[in-house]
Amino acid sequence: MAARDLNIIEKKFPEYMQKVKKNYKRNFLLLAFDTAFFTFSTSLLSQDTVLPGFLSQLTDNPVLIGLIPAIFNLGFFLPQIIASFITQNMPRRKGYILFIAIAERVGILMIAATAQATGMLSPAVTVPFFLISFTIYSGTFGLIMPAYSDYISKAIYKNRGIYYGVNQALGGIIGFAASLVTTRILDLNGFPFNYRLLFWISFAASFVSPILIANLKEVQFPVQPQKKTVREFLRHILGIIKVNRNLRLYVFARQLIGLAAMGFSFYAVYSLKTYGLSASILGVYTMIIIISQSLSGILWGYIGDKFGYKIPMVISTILILIQGLIALFVNHPVSIMIISATIGFVYSAMYICHANIIFEIAPPEETSLFIGLSNSLIAPIIGTAPILAGAIIEGLGYPQLFIAVAVSAVFAFVVSVFGFKEPRDIETRSA
Repeated sequence: MAARDLNIIEKKFPEYMQKVKKNYKRNFLLLAFDTAFFTFSTSLLSQDTVLPGFLSQLTDNPVLIGLIPAIFNLGFFLPQIIASFITQNMPRRKGYILFIAIAERVGILMIAATAQATGMLSPAVTVPFFLISFTIYSGTFGLIMPAYSDYISKAIYKNRGIYYGVNQALGGIIGFAASLVTTRILDLNGFPFNYRLLFWISFAASFVSPILIANLKEVQFPVQPQKKTVREFLRHILGIIKVNRNLRLYVFARQLIGLAAMGFSFYAVYSLKTYGLSASILGVYTMIIIISQSLSGILWGYIGDKFGYKIPMVISTILILIQGLIALFVNHPVSIMIISATIGFVYSAMYICHANIIFEIAPPEETSLFIGLSNSLIAPIIGTAPILAGAIIEGLGYPQLFIAVAVSAVFAFVVSVFGFKEPRDIETRSA
């Protein structure tokens, strides 16, 4: 089953596609290695293991710890509608992508500076500064995605699922090295020196990515959306939401999946508090997540290219349900390792299927808009879910969180299976 948007582009703009094909191998490799090296840097700043572990050294408040994934998800998803508005008036994407990529490094620098100040300044100062730094990092991460995804949707004109799978594999190899570095540093160096070293390494490694981006080749898409004012842009968005039923159902399913994933950042902290494990176990959990994420990427990519990307999404809801049940009924440290593996599978599936589903739902000339719109609509639920998880833990305890995860996963499964329709099975586009 070929991706619908690529079939449309091939038929309407054959000359454009010929130019794109000439740059395919170059862009494929540069984009893949960009993802891989950026994965190394971000793995040292894992919002599921490393950063909650760092913050738990400064505060015991689970709500504050829950702010880490909340900030990341809100920062990643919410600004994307703003980025969509900015990029709609740009005939090319590369310059904008490079600018935001450089801005991302400012956030990483500030996170490293926070660790550097830890021990010299009180937690009352370092905790807010860390959260502000992480917000800047997450926000720039979100601002880049509509343009970056749009670029991929045009440059990678075939086997996009395999492309994303290769990204996962390369990211896994380098991320595995990052997890070894994380484990070694956290195990051999005391707090806060261990986190200082970890974050400065992340900052240094992050500079490979802009170099790769600068060497990408871009072919301007023949059709550009009509330039709109803010009011016209908002009116157009409301029209898309009203008319495109399948987009609404997909976003609802993703919101439920995000709600069900509220426990991702608490499994590691739960194991530290429950089983009395050392901080170095965070590196092991990160390693397991990265390995499972990379190994499953090719599988999800193959399934998506051949059968459609709804299947990986549905399987993700089942895996999240399994996580909640394991955490609830298996009282052993190994259970968190199994959960870490399923987290990697879910991350991989959502990484591959989300962009590709939107590529196929959206008109080719409005890919940036649909990416930004869908992610911004998902943001409020995904962003607040970890805060809700922290509140559940503080008020009721971890078992109640695991029950909430399982129940949310069931609802996500129902909407994904019986509500959202595979785009390739729909004969005509709605918007």
